[in-house]
Amino acid sequence: MITEDLVKMSSNQVISFGEDISDVSNTYCSTDNEKVESGCMVTPGGHKYYVPISVEDNLKPFIGKSFQSLESGIAFYSEYGLLSDFNVRRSAEKTQSDHTILSKYLVCHKDGFSDAKLNCPEGSKSKIGKRRRTMSGRCGCEAKLVLKYSPGNIYFVYNFIEAHNHPLVPEDSRHFRKGSRKMSTCSMNFVFDASKVNIGTMKSFRMMKELVKGYENVGATSREFRNFDRDLKAFVGVADAQMIIEKFKVKQETDPCFFYDVDVDPAGNLTKLFWADSTTRRNYELYGDAVSFDPTFNTNKYNMVFAPFTGVDKHNKCVTFASTLLSKEDVPHFTWAFEALLKAMGRNPVCIVTDQCAAMKQAIPKCFKETNDFPASRHRLCMWHITEKFPLKLGHFLCKETEFM
Repeated sequence: MITEDLVKMSSNQVISFGEDISDVSNTYCSTDNEKVESGCMVTPGGHKYYVPISVEDNLKPFIGKSFQSLESGIAFYSEYGLLSDFNVRRSAEKTQSDHTILSKYLVCHKDGFSDAKLNCPEGSKSKIGKRRRTMSGRCGCEAKLVLKYSPGNIYFVYNFIEAHNHPLVPEDSRHFRKGSRKMSTCSMNFVFDASKVNIGTMKSFRMMKELVKGYENVGATSREFRNFDRDLKAFVGVADAQMIIEKFKVKQETDPCFFYDVDVDPAGNLTKLFWADSTTRRNYELYGDAVSFDPTFNTNKYNMVFAPFTGVDKHNKCVTFASTLLSKEDVPHFTWAFEALLKAMGRNPVCIVTDQCAAMKQAIPKCFKETNDFPASRHRLCMWHITEKFPLKLGHFLCKETEFM
């Protein structure tokens, strides 16, 4: 019986290798007294081989067709594969001693067989490595294109087999083909912008689907989105610190009030980073009498401490004065951060509020000391941190007393 897959392949027809296809009808032929649907052709021997019929003749390769380079020939056959609803895979090649490619085989993506056990001799004790549990689609398809080298760096079609022994990709599944799954510049920018606000690749893929009205219009699958995000992180690699410094340099050129300071260790690794823009420096000038410094936020990748300098404006809203990243919470690192704040702002805060950190207790008097222009800053402890430690230090029973709290 003709399968349902053949019925769906209305844009394909069937021929057989090794048989005279001139006698095969373009509409239908009889095989075991059964009629074949229109759009498919079956040889008298009952073999089914599919040939694309929706491709124009000028886009089909033929024996003797020449190309100016090997890559142009590969690109031509790849484009033919997209139009013919199959994927092209590069296969064997023959080269000279000077690495000149004499012949190149381009095959269908279903060429060969993927069962690794067929390559193992009987009785062999060689172990096959663990493989991913994916469905194999290879069925020994013999469709191929052979390009041969000709003097003058010209390649011509030496052999071309057009027919396939498997149904081609149906129209409603064309966007799942490997050759069709390519991320556009718009999709790449969307993934990059979404990562800036901590939106993952799967969520950004679903959002992109809603923007373009369907998965088939995205042009890629969620796997391509994840791979692009992986490649983007690999491209950044260990150069992300240099990238942020270069970004600060550009920002300082456009905004003269932007201030930043960096420090590295003897190995060249970034250990301290401080920055403040024109808005935060203006906030410090107006509301910088009382400054809160809370280094309690750790980054994920490098385990650096993010410590913002914050305060309160006239509307009792929290405002930021500056930000810093520190690799350690010790006296030298805190001293460097406080000195960077003085460089950026030009004066001591009247009061600085911190948690009960012994390192900051030593660093604050050294940095915010009294000068001819400004008095020394007063160091105060955060009441929130103190009240949070009441149950641990005093016990829950005493803390339950309303008058005491």
